[in-house]
Amino acid sequence: MTLGNRALRTTDISAVLDRYRASIEAGMREALASASALTTQSAATEDLRASLYGQIDYHLGWRDASFKLSESAQGHGGKLLRPTLTLLAAELAGGDAAAERALPAAVSVELIHNFSLIHDDIEDGDEMRHHRPTLWRNWGQAQAINTGDALFALARMRLLGLTERGVDAGLTLRLVRRVDATCLELCEGQHLDMSFEGRRDVTVAMYLDMIARKTAALMRCATELGGRIGAPRHEKLGERLGAFGRALGLAFQIRDDLLGIWKAQELGKSAAGDVRRKKMSLPVIHALENASASDRNALTHIYFRPGPANEDQIAEALEIFERCGARPRALDALREQLHAARAALDDALNLAQRNAAREHLEPAAAAQALGEFLAYISADAES
Repeated sequence: MTLGNRALRTTDISAVLDRYRASIEAGMREALASASALTTQSAATEDLRASLYGQIDYHLGWRDASFKLSESAQGHGGKLLRPTLTLLAAELAGGDAAAERALPAAVSVELIHNFSLIHDDIEDGDEMRHHRPTLWRNWGQAQAINTGDALFALARMRLLGLTERGVDAGLTLRLVRRVDATCLELCEGQHLDMSFEGRRDVTVAMYLDMIARKTAALMRCATELGGRIGAPRHEKLGERLGAFGRALGLAFQIRDDLLGIWKAQELGKSAAGDVRRKKMSLPVIHALENASASDRNALTHIYFRPGPANEDQIAEALEIFERCGARPRALDALREQLHAARAALDDALNLAQRNAAREHLEPAAAAQALGEFLAYISADAES
C-alpha cells in the first residue's frame, strides 16, 4: 500500500488532511475486510453476523441503512484528523518509511475515535450524525453499544499488526499499553462530562481537565504513537510530539466552543446554537465565574431551566458574555494552547533535525504540515 503524495506543500488545511486520506481509508477497509477471518465461521449465522459489520460500514459512511453501497452513503469518511496526525508525526520523526510502518497505528487511532463516537451518541442522546440517523437510532442502543465494542477490539488488533511492518514487538506492546491508557482517559473524560450536567459549581479548571481527557487525550496519543514509531530510540521526540497533540486537542475544543456561540451561523447552524442548547462550554463557565452577581443570577436562570433557550434569552446571554469578557477570556485560553503546541512542535522539529543528516531525512515538510493545523485554528477562531 503506497502512502500519499510526499511532495505536497500547501497552506490549505483540506489538502493537508487529504495527504494520507486514501491510504488511511484503504487501511480501514482492509481492517474491516479481515475482521471476519479472525473469528470462527458458521454458515448458520453468517447473514446475521455480517450485519454487525454492516452497521460499522454504515457508521463510517460506506453503506446505507440497508447495507447497500450508494452514492449518498459513500464516504462522509470524517476528517481523518487523528490518523493524519499519526502519520505526519511518524514522517517528521523517521521519514517516509516510518509513515508507512505507522499505518496500522493510524488506522487503530481512527477506529478508537469512531468507537467513542458511537458510545457518545448513545450517552448524549444524539439522533443525527453527518446528516444521517445515528447507529443507535437505527438499530437500538444495545446493538450500537455492541458495535462500538467491536470497533474497540478491532482497533487493538490492528495496532498489534505493527509487528508485521517491522516495528519491534517490545515497542508494539508499549504502544498498546499507551492506547489502552488513552481509552481509559476517554472514559474518564466522558464520565466527567456527563457528571457536569446540571451542576452549577463546574469551574474553568474542572472543564479544562475534562476536555484534556475527552478531546485532547486521543490527539496526544495519535502524535505520540507516530513519533515513537518514527524514532523508537528517541523518547524525548515522541514525548514532545505527544505534547503537541495534547495542546492541539485542547485548542480544537476551545475553538469549537467559541465558534458554537459566535460563529455557528457561518457553519450552517442556528445562530448561537450552543446557547440555544444550553451547552456548558468554556465561555459560559468563564461567564458564570466572572459575571456580576445580577448577571450570574440571570445566566443561571437561563441555563438551568428545562428546555432550549428562546431568542430573548439568547440575546440576554450574549449581552452578559460581552459585559464579563467571556469571549476574550476563552480566546486567551486558545492562544495559550496554540503557543504550547507551537513550542512543542518546534522542540520536536529541532530534535528530529539532529538526526536528519545521518538518516537522510527531511522533517521540515511534515513539521510545516503539522503547523498548518495551528494556523487553521487560529485564523478560524479569531477572524
